Amino acid sequence: HPHANQEIVTYIVEGKLTHQDSIGTKESLGRGSVQFMTAGTGVRHSEHNLSEDKPLRFIQTWITPSRNNLPPNYGSSVGDEAIRWNQWQHLVSSVDNKDTKATVQINQDCNIYSSELELGKTITLPVSEGRMAYMIALEGSVKVGDVVLERHDAAEITPSSTGGNDALEVTSVAVEKAEHCKEVAHVLLFEMQFILNSGRGDL
Repeated sequence: HPHANQEIVTYIVEGKLTHQDSIGTKESLGRGSVQFMTAGTGVRHSEHNLSEDKPLRFIQTWITPSRNNLPPNYGSSVGDEAIRWNQWQHLVSSVDNKDTKATVQINQDCNIYSSELELGKTITLPVSEGRMAYMIALEGSVKVGDVVLERHDAAEITPSSTGGNDALEVTSVAVEKAEHCKEVAHVLLFEMQFILNSGRGDL
């Protein structure tokens, strides 16, 4: 199927995702890995679970690029459990951010982080003035402020919802056995510019 003028970022939660596209890329990636495409002037791609007995779960995000009609591009980063264990792994950042250690860069001011937390562990992430976050609970449950997010729950975290505190605190309150047979709470977080009234208005 085709895409144009989108930054497409995919995070694999479980199983293996096989990707093939019109710019000659074919690759299979597993848990904790990230793939991205700059669709730009146009690209076609397909995605499959080639396993007959193992499930595939992934989060795919379509992000509006900072510039349209860019040359199509593809890239990926293989997941590393140790880097995201009880800490944030910085997966994705902007191509314009020269100070980052993220392995994937996209054409937009957006940072993406993941973490796998043991029960009771707490991690923090600075969310500066004029910024916001969006977090998804992939496995287990986490507490953010007074809110508990269970598996498949998500939350938009704006400056007003953090009470003016620029450190976002995430605590694992329930875990589940994951693909690697360890019990974790697994989260994915997007950090970006805050624009008033830009979020969903139907909730």
